Amino acid sequence: MPQGGAGRILNEMCSSRICVDGYGNGEMQGRLYNNYYEEPIVFSNIMQLLKKMESMFDGFEYPQRTFRARNFFGVEKKPEKLPARSAQMQLKPQDECGMVATFYVKVIFRKNASWQGNVQWVNGGQNENFRSIFELLMLMDGVMSGQETEGKM
Repeated sequence: MPQGGAGRILNEMCSSRICVDGYGNGEMQGRLYNNYYEEPIVFSNIMQLLKKMESMFDGFEYPQRTFRARNFFGVEKKPEKLPARSAQMQLKPQDECGMVATFYVKVIFRKNASWQGNVQWVNGGQNENFRSIFELLMLMDGVMSGQETEGKM
């Protein structure tokens, strides 16, 4: 595969659109879109969103994690199987938007048992880098709750 094509594919794998359709009591629900999945991945809370995104990255094996997931039982859970898009299908950009907010999230690294990357608030036209899952969630929550976060969002 040509070098340029590989970079485009990896960029699409780690880039997702999060459409937030509901928000209340600090909890969001909505849909997750990725060009490698035919259907939206529905989530009803933040933990479900994070687990589904982590399973998606594990399935792609990109971005690769630097730490193995731990739990109190010492048993490694296999990633949830999500309905992947066929390799023969043409990738197309999604045109869905969330009723509350829409974010493009690009996870570039999974280091230090967290994620690092970039988030764009589509409705507000702003872009911020994040250094952890917590920082990503604080940026998104700040938009939806109408409070300013440490960043510019």
